[in-house]
Amino acid sequence: MKVGEMCSRGVVSTFEGASLRDVAALMKERHVGAVVVIAKFPTTPQPAGIITDREIVRAQLTHVADLSRLRVADVMTKSPLTLRDDDELEDAVETLRESGVRRAPVVNARGDFVGFLSTDDLIAEVARQVSTLARMLQRQPAQEWRQRAS
Repeated sequence: MKVGEMCSRGVVSTFEGASLRDVAALMKERHVGAVVVIAKFPTTPQPAGIITDREIVRAQLTHVADLSRLRVADVMTKSPLTLRDDDELEDAVETLRESGVRRAPVVNARGDFVGFLSTDDLIAEVARQVSTLARMLQRQPAQEWRQRAS
């Protein structure tokens, strides 16, 4: 399976000049813990960074300032690890593990932002596969019984 087949689309994003207060409110509203920061310059969106709820809390404690005075660019992770939409899922998991991150923006061959892959997405896929295997195992005894009966 390719990363592009399972990454989340329609991801929450912001720009570097946004205030941390606005981004925190956006995270609360959209129920997310990370927002992709998009570069303003290109005609197509490209990830310039990522900001997490943890980084906002750290910024508040470090700067002891009103979150409306701090900007995303001040605290975001710049040049985040990105995954390609045509990467094999197994390779992406290994890349995330080696990098020690739980989520990454997904880009296409031109570097355009197309989605976001998180451990939540990976766990959901594993759960789907386990569920499929469980249904297969549940059907197996019935199929064996029918074969013996015929």
